[in-house]
Amino acid sequence: MSEARTRLSRIVIWDFWPRLTMRRAAVVYFGLLVFAGLFAGLLWHLLSTPPNYMIGDDYSAIISEQGLSQVFAMDIWYLFIGMAVGLLLGAGGWGLFHKVGWPVVVGVIGGSLMAAVIAWRFGCLLGPRDFAARVVAAVPGDRVPMDLQLHSIGLLLVWPLAATIPVLGLALWNQFRRR
Repeated sequence: MSEARTRLSRIVIWDFWPRLTMRRAAVVYFGLLVFAGLFAGLLWHLLSTPPNYMIGDDYSAIISEQGLSQVFAMDIWYLFIGMAVGLLLGAGGWGLFHKVGWPVVVGVIGGSLMAAVIAWRFGCLLGPRDFAARVVAAVPGDRVPMDLQLHSIGLLLVWPLAATIPVLGLALWNQFRRR
């Protein structure tokens, strides 16, 4: 049993880095996932502009039509970032684990979903928060920015979908190349 475990842990994962074992590749990929999630969250925070609510004379909060489109734009920025990062994570997962077989798809899907959640939560953490308290403290004429948040939670699934594209494409390419 221990001999099989030792043999399995010594499987060379990446052709270009022959000393990389399965365990080391998993640690490298986990670090890549965390870094990608944090970087994507920071990028989402920097690229998306939360809309402003204007505080009226009667202390009502009013948002313009352009502000409503900015709410949609926050989700679209997350979508584009998720597609790009998902493709990179899928390619990285294939590069590290392509000799493992079908479990690479499961690992890439789970890992990219984890990176998506990290990016979402980190971006929300960096963005403006506590909208209700800021609106209560505002005086007439103030502009209060909305919280940076994801309004469509289903966009988290874009990351795993994008990550499977390079995995499946490269698997198909390798199948044709072998023939």
